Amino acid sequence: MATTFRSNGLPSVTAILQAVGLGPDLTRVPPDILEATRDRGTQVHAGIEALHYGYDYEIDPEYKPWLDAYLRFVEETQHVPIISEGYVRNDAWGYEGHPDRIGWLTLKGFVGHRTVIDFKSGAAEGVDLQLAGYAAAYNAMNPKAQIDRAGAVALRKDGTYRFIPVDLRAATPIWYAAVTVYRERVRRHG
Repeated sequence: MATTFRSNGLPSVTAILQAVGLGPDLTRVPPDILEATRDRGTQVHAGIEALHYGYDYEIDPEYKPWLDAYLRFVEETQHVPIISEGYVRNDAWGYEGHPDRIGWLTLKGFVGHRTVIDFKSGAAEGVDLQLAGYAAAYNAMNPKAQIDRAGAVALRKDGTYRFIPVDLRAATPIWYAAVTVYRERVRRHG
């Protein structure tokens, strides 16, 4: 069961990053590999969401090792999810997004901090601006329950994971600059 996302006609975090040249460049990835990677990501994310909310989901056995990596991450970090595959928006800045997870971790520097997490079943680098956008939108919607930590979890085929912390203090101003450039491009070019 895949989550149905709401849309208020606002550009998404990832669309903004792509439009200003700060998203991942997938032009050199062969189409068949890109499609297989997307399929794996979709299945793994659906499995993670099903585990969080407690509903049944049959993941293709080929992708089970990535789900095992997620379960290992949860166990080793004592991760407690708050929201999976959520929806956030920032009306003041005019964008929306769909963070993979907001929750708690027991990693050094993260204990007691609400954290936005992006799960990756492929490359996990370069998500700092994406997570800054999600955190800023969540914070705009929840002024009394702020996110102040972020990280990506690279889930691996061998059932392991790597946690990559993101410095929101460094990424957030760049995120807002990207939104500003995006809005100006739309104003000039429609």
